Amino acid sequence: MLDLYNTRIDLALDPFPYNGGTTTILALYMGVPVVTSPGETVASRQSLSVLTALGVTETVARDLDEYVELAIGLAKDLPRLAQLRRTLRPLCLASGLFDGQKFTADLMNQLRQVWRDWVAQHPN
Repeated sequence: MLDLYNTRIDLALDPFPYNGGTTTILALYMGVPVVTSPGETVASRQSLSVLTALGVTETVARDLDEYVELAIGLAKDLPRLAQLRRTLRPLCLASGLFDGQKFTADLMNQLRQVWRDWVAQHPN
């Protein structure tokens, strides 16, 4: 299935009002740019979070009109598409989103701090 990203998919259009979570991460990991238009809910902002973490916000639209403009513009800009395809996977691998050990360590530190705060507020 992953070969489809290399042979059949040039650009991923994020669905709305519920954005892709895993599908966005998979597309980016496979080097496929994702165009998104985040909404107001958590479910509509997942791709925004991932793209922001990777520093690839040029494909984030402010509204649906810009979403269409970005998608068409990027589809017509083959050199830019090629550049994104070359750089997206390395960006993914270098980010904290794809470093399971760092993510787990950070999560454990946060959970420990929540526990310490709770204990400090409930001394009995």
